[in-house]
Amino acid sequence: MSSALTQPDLFPPPAPQIPGQLGMVGALGLGMLADIAAGLASSFRADVRAEPFTSFPPEARDAFAEIEWQASDLWRFARLLQTPAYEAWLIAWETAADLELHDHGGSRGAFHVIKGPLVEAHTDLADPAPLRTLPIGTGEGRQVPATRIHRVWNPGPRGAVSVHVYSPPLSSMTFYDDRRDAFLAPLRTDAVEGAPESGGAR
Repeated sequence: MSSALTQPDLFPPPAPQIPGQLGMVGALGLGMLADIAAGLASSFRADVRAEPFTSFPPEARDAFAEIEWQASDLWRFARLLQTPAYEAWLIAWETAADLELHDHGGSRGAFHVIKGPLVEAHTDLADPAPLRTLPIGTGEGRQVPATRIHRVWNPGPRGAVSVHVYSPPLSSMTFYDDRRDAFLAPLRTDAVEGAPESGGAR
């Protein structure tokens, strides 16, 4: 687990009523996950919300540097906290970053955009339909039921930042084909690094 929450100017101490700190175990509801995501997003300083990741002010970049980031070519992500009931991730999206169509291994979730925009295209494994595409602006959030599969990307022209919360903590993600002739065919399943040994599916 990252030490990010020890940075008082960037991440104020979590409110004492945050689930998990009270010993709550088990999957949380979508509404509660959305509230947690929004609360974590609002804890960022205004100047951090105002700039894309690549142009954060120096003091914000210094604080972010202490987060234990995992990097890809176009985005960076870090687990902010993990409890038996849920976990939270921070994702910084460069322009054109695209997290291909995927599920969360049975976990439900919610995410909140600190700096946007992002775009989500989604359908439901329980009732597949053509992908529905929705823009998500700064300060907006989405709930993600356990049966939803979605693709999320940054349409640009600047970087974006978002907070994602999952319950139970993620253990795996399956990625799917979004081509018309192979729609929703599973492509691969990736394990999530640092997943609890007894945790449920992602």
